[in-house]
Amino acid sequence: MKRRVFFILLALLLAGFVFFKLYYRTSPSTDYDFAEGETSNIAELVKTRPADAPKPNVIIMLADDLGWADVGYHGSDIKTPNIDRLAKEGMRLERFYATPFCSPTRAALMTGRDPIKLGVAHAVFMAWDNGGVSPEEHFMPESFKAAGYDTGMVGKWHMGHTIEQHTPNARGFDHFYGHFNTDVSYWQHEFAGGHDFQENGEIRDHDGKYATDVHGEQAVRYLRDIRDKDNPFFLYVPFLAPHSPVQAKDEDIDKYPRRLDTPRAPMRTYAAMVDSMDQAIGEILDELDAQGIADNTIVLFFTDNGGFYNFGGVNTPLREGKLTPYEGGVRVVSVMRWPDVLPPNTVNENVFSVMDMLPTLTTAAGIESGHVKDIDGIDRWDAIIGKGKKHRGEPLIFTSNVSEYNLFKYGVLDGPWKLIQIVDHERRTTTVQSELFNVWEDPSETTDIKDQHPEEFERLQDILDARLALHPVGGTMVKIQPHPGWRAPLDYADVVIPAEKVNPDMWDGFGAHATRVLQNNYGDKGRIKYE
Repeated sequence: MKRRVFFILLALLLAGFVFFKLYYRTSPSTDYDFAEGETSNIAELVKTRPADAPKPNVIIMLADDLGWADVGYHGSDIKTPNIDRLAKEGMRLERFYATPFCSPTRAALMTGRDPIKLGVAHAVFMAWDNGGVSPEEHFMPESFKAAGYDTGMVGKWHMGHTIEQHTPNARGFDHFYGHFNTDVSYWQHEFAGGHDFQENGEIRDHDGKYATDVHGEQAVRYLRDIRDKDNPFFLYVPFLAPHSPVQAKDEDIDKYPRRLDTPRAPMRTYAAMVDSMDQAIGEILDELDAQGIADNTIVLFFTDNGGFYNFGGVNTPLREGKLTPYEGGVRVVSVMRWPDVLPPNTVNENVFSVMDMLPTLTTAAGIESGHVKDIDGIDRWDAIIGKGKKHRGEPLIFTSNVSEYNLFKYGVLDGPWKLIQIVDHERRTTTVQSELFNVWEDPSETTDIKDQHPEEFERLQDILDARLALHPVGGTMVKIQPHPGWRAPLDYADVVIPAEKVNPDMWDGFGAHATRVLQNNYGDKGRIKYE
């Protein structure tokens, strides 16, 4: 009897596997054949620009929670012809690393600095938080603006919103059209009951228009009507899609009848959300073509973290996903296209970090980065054009305290070696789960090899210890729910405190002497000051 039950369960498991493969993985949407993509001779295919060539335009398009396996060129059945077009006409960055969730990836992108030094490595900025990335930090659009670029942003900010110094227009963007918060509803454009869509501080109401459509239309409007066409431009388009809330247009949902929506994983609606974002990307690419500027425009597309299975994201064959330091959470879909320079249909296996994009893109554009503080990002332009090494030369560290109280998930990547450490602070005990992988040989992180390589295991633990000490005690930690005394504003655009009403200096704590004593007593384990 037991044997019979075993075979029945085995048959059901196999049937489920076949169903998943049939419906979600065997009908790629792309019309392109990527099998012939070049991987070894990128440097020979890169084009040399004339010395007097104009500065390139730059567009960064950021998806939110897109899974590794949710694009056509990775085998998905979701229709992503425009993302696939970027991959066909550009370079697939197949070892691009973000962070496990939203705010730290965005902070790292904009500043080139490790988000732990910004106090935003463990958790995101929520509507009820007064913090943000420090006004002392230099943001990427400030570098481009200083070099004569027009700068614009359309979409999700998520890096502080209660004082003017934290808002996009104060961080180098001439034009901002979008929302401060995450999880904004696609139809009502609200978060926690407050309206959250604006243009440069002025409220904008779209009468229930789908948010992703607004993002696409406003990005095209910036390109067509707002920017000064005598100047190069830097445009940042961080989409909300396919982040929750899981909402999509009926006409897009109807394209995926073979997928199923369940309370656990709304696969059909999620596919429609990705589809809609791809359509918006297509509108932007079409506008570049219409203006005849596509060849001299660097387009970087990537996602802020891996897909979240509970909302429909798929990261196969990478392990796990959003909120975790496993490859499925931090190794993300990424493509760069620049027809004037980069060869089409190429696959780049060098390791890149989101932190590297500030120095890399400024080098590509031939401008100076205006950062004053030391940055953690590395100029990887040589690695983009096939002349640099696969390994960055510095480790990458991933941290997550979202969304489980007192559960910390850490990862350290250095060359092929990857440490995973899960620390669960229970009430009476603390449990630590540690694993070591060679992700160049084992990208699915299936075989723990810490016992075979104890020296690497210890070395990466030491790197993690030193890095975690950099998080200031005033940094952001998990706060998924607000204090019960908090109430959302009717409109988030109305509650920004003007710069002239904010003290220009950071509060120095309870006096210089007290701060110095505390720092001396606790050292790196109790970092008081931001650096």
